[in-house]
Amino acid sequence: MKLSQKKDIAFLTLLCSAVYFVSYVSRINLSAVLVEIIRSGYAERSVGALALTVCSVTYGVGQLVSGYLGDKFKPQSIIFAGFLITASMNITVGIIRGGALLVALWAVNGFAQSFMWPPLVKILSGLLTAEDYKKACLKVSWGSSFGTIFVYLLAPVVIKTLNVKFVFLISGIIALVTAFIWISVYNKYKSFNLPQVNIKSVNSAECSEESVQIGMNKKVIFVLAFVMFAIFLQGMLRDGVTNWTPTYISESFSLDSSSSILTGVILPVFSILSFSVTSFINRKLIKNEMVCAGVVFGIGAVSALLLYVAGSDNLVVSLTLLALLVGSMHGVNLILVCTTPAYFTKYGKVSFISGLVNSCTYAGAAFSTYGIALFTDKFGWNLTIILWTAVAVAGTVICVSLFKKWNDFKNSNSHTD
Repeated sequence: MKLSQKKDIAFLTLLCSAVYFVSYVSRINLSAVLVEIIRSGYAERSVGALALTVCSVTYGVGQLVSGYLGDKFKPQSIIFAGFLITASMNITVGIIRGGALLVALWAVNGFAQSFMWPPLVKILSGLLTAEDYKKACLKVSWGSSFGTIFVYLLAPVVIKTLNVKFVFLISGIIALVTAFIWISVYNKYKSFNLPQVNIKSVNSAECSEESVQIGMNKKVIFVLAFVMFAIFLQGMLRDGVTNWTPTYISESFSLDSSSSILTGVILPVFSILSFSVTSFINRKLIKNEMVCAGVVFGIGAVSALLLYVAGSDNLVVSLTLLALLVGSMHGVNLILVCTTPAYFTKYGKVSFISGLVNSCTYAGAAFSTYGIALFTDKFGWNLTIILWTAVAVAGTVICVSLFKKWNDFKNSNSHTD
């Protein structure tokens, strides 16, 4: 039974947005303060990069586990467990010193964080109509941007008044409080009970249990594989560029740690705008998700190219173009990761597909985060920016080339209201 009351839809959307907000606060805080961690000697550059990389790996792998569990167990309980673990990891990082233990703790944190997104998609797609789901996805995605803004504003203040460890302590406490608010509030509302999906009730001639498990047919496998690769490229740019922007700014314009971290606020501000514009374009103008994603990928490619040509001598120009690049990748993420899983609703695999495609984002992030550290050490930032341009161009080509095949898939497998 879908929610029909506007107040119920609005409250559910707000609650899920708050969850996603806090999940970002307790996960991207390490990347936000990476430049200070290196400067203060809390951890070496290679250790910090490795911690971010393994976090992306465990987050990506965890997406598959979380996606599977989200189709089997109550998604609200999975989210609660994830918050408890991530709170513990953040608080522990705030107590210990850096090094190998930091890498291990952040690996566990990445896995715990993966218990957030697939269950949220399961809840939203199960309780909302197709149109309400798309609108809710937009607003929940804002939670990631506002969470990033919060961290990038909080971190410089905490570093100046206390020290970098308190960034993690505060994040852990926020996550712990949110865990209990979430589970108590969600369970209070009986209208939030998810409808049970009976796979066998779906037209068995077209969609048997076995066919769902293998992705229906070879054509769908082909499309899904290329979508996953495009998402991988998006993850390389979105998270890789975001993680290293403060370091790039610090090294290119000789700013101190706090100032460099503070400049990171502009990236999520642009991403909020990108979410809204991309969602409008997809719902009203370009209703083929692959073409829409290709257009937004192209904007990222142009931004990266302009950054190479004109950004190195001007801080404002550099920040604006970096924000456009990262913002466009958030737009691609909204289309490919948030919207596409809902087309698998009638097969009872929304949570799994959501985890599967989202894992590709963080596979790309893991590859890029550590790869950028190695690449810039050897070739410098200029060639790194050229590499970013090439990745965005590749994403554009892949998405646009899937236009017809994605239309065929949608026509035969559209999710229902």
